[in-house]
Amino acid sequence: MAYLTLDQAKDYLGDLYLSAYDDGGTPNDALLTEDIDSVTATVDAYVKKQYDFIIVGVQSLAMLKSYSERLLKSKAYERYDSSRVPEAVENMYLDTIMRLKDLASGKLLLPDSVQEPKANLFCSNMGVNTSGSSYRGTIFTRDKMRGA
Repeated sequence: MAYLTLDQAKDYLGDLYLSAYDDGGTPNDALLTEDIDSVTATVDAYVKKQYDFIIVGVQSLAMLKSYSERLLKSKAYERYDSSRVPEAVENMYLDTIMRLKDLASGKLLLPDSVQEPKANLFCSNMGVNTSGSSYRGTIFTRDKMRGA
């Protein structure tokens, strides 16, 4: 499911749409649709690591739409002239990828999700040792800490 429609993408990109997707004087909607699908696949790849259901929450969809717009803008600049991607757009792209990675790892949660994120397989369980059987010797000494 795309988080961004063709018309929304055109409105968001504005004049960049006309420049980046120009095909002999006329805008090429097929290229834009291809980029929307690519961006959607990228967002879904991160989201599906934590959530195994279709996202329907209004706030969650708005957040994922915003991420899709940011990624699409970067893609449009790369299509237009990859050597001159503005620094602000590059930073926005990196920030979006960082947020998607946080979403995939469970550090960031969707705002109105109804499912808990998938369980982390690598959990630690620490408790207090009251039996008195813990190791009380020196683990590290000055001699053992020297470099080779």
